[in-house]
Amino acid sequence: MPTSFTIHHPSEMLSVAQAILEAFPKHRVFALSGDLGAGKTTFTKAFASVLGINEAVSSPTFSIVHEYGNEANKLFHFDLYRVKDEAELYGIGFEEYLEQRAYVLIEWPEMAKNFLPTSYVSVVLEAEDENTRQIICRIVD
Repeated sequence: MPTSFTIHHPSEMLSVAQAILEAFPKHRVFALSGDLGAGKTTFTKAFASVLGINEAVSSPTFSIVHEYGNEANKLFHFDLYRVKDEAELYGIGFEEYLEQRAYVLIEWPEMAKNFLPTSYVSVVLEAEDENTRQIICRIVD
């Protein structure tokens, strides 16, 4: 059953990230979908904050992946927007990232569908207007 949230200001994303972590405690892989500007990176910043990661989180559009945290609480943030094919994912060792006991948030996950675990959380962010976002989460098995 999907879990959904509506936020009216980016500051509300922190409580949504907390609620999602609590709603899906066994999952480590989160596939973030939504149009440009829907809030995927804002969600990732909030998610990192909830994990206690105090580093500056930014979009890894050009580097494909950013790593945050430490061994106890690690977060890999992927942005696959510019990835052209699966060979690029093999080239960066994408599968190895997924095998670690880290949280993995993937923006534009469509390119990685053949790499995703058998169970992960789909997080769809939809912009209703300049400030309002609808966030729908569900487990994909």
